[in-house]
Formats: sequence, structure tokens, C-alpha cells
Amino acid sequence: MLDLDEITDGRIAYYAKDVDTPYYVNGFNGTFAITEHRRIPEVFLGFLQRHFGVIRLSRVKIEKINEVLNEIWEGPGSVEKVLRKEMELRHSGKDVKIMASDIMKIVAGDDEDQPVADATPGLTV
Repeated sequence: MLDLDEITDGRIAYYAKDVDTPYYVNGFNGTFAITEHRRIPEVFLGFLQRHFGVIRLSRVKIEKINEVLNEIWEGPGSVEKVLRKEMELRHSGKDVKIMASDIMKIVAGDDEDQPVADATPGLTV
């Protein structure tokens, strides 16, 4: 069986090294003003899904997501706090609801054709 606490500790250690890099999520020192659901950093998804109780965060207003992230975020190094809060919600039994329409979207691959979050229009690599 997976030891989710050990996995969380590993994730915390992984992100801890980026605390002094301001353009990495763990080095962010500011207020969240995310404009689109697809721009939410991956490291926050599990916490937000547990906090709101839904698998598809597009069902939650982006303003509410920003509000929750700004409440928990204390500046650089706060990824640990977010991951520990996610673990706390998991241990408390907080469910994430998966609706039939969510499964249909996943099976149909509707989210697959979304543009990459950091894609810059006109940028050629």
C-alpha cells in the first residue's frame, strides 16, 4: 500500500529547494491573482480539490480559488503548508466528489486539447 505521508514528505523536500527562486511556486512572494483554472500550479490541485470537495476545479469560481490560496499562503516556503493542509484534509476524511459527467469528460479526453498554461502566443521554439 502507498504511504501517502511519505510521498507528501518527499514532495515537501522536492519543493523546499526552490524557496529562494522567486519564479518558482515555492519562492513566490505575493498575492495570487490567477485568471484561469488551467493556470493553477499543479502542486495546489490536490489541496484545492479536497478543500472544495470537487475533482474538476472549473466548477469553482476562480475568485474563490484565489481567496483560499491567499488565505493559506504566507510567502516563500509556503508550499509545505499547503501540502500539509492537503494531508490534514485527507486524514480527516474530506471527500472529493466525482460526478458521472466528470468521468465522461476524462474518458472523452475533453481536457486533453487545452493549451499549455504557460504558452506564449507567437513564441516559436
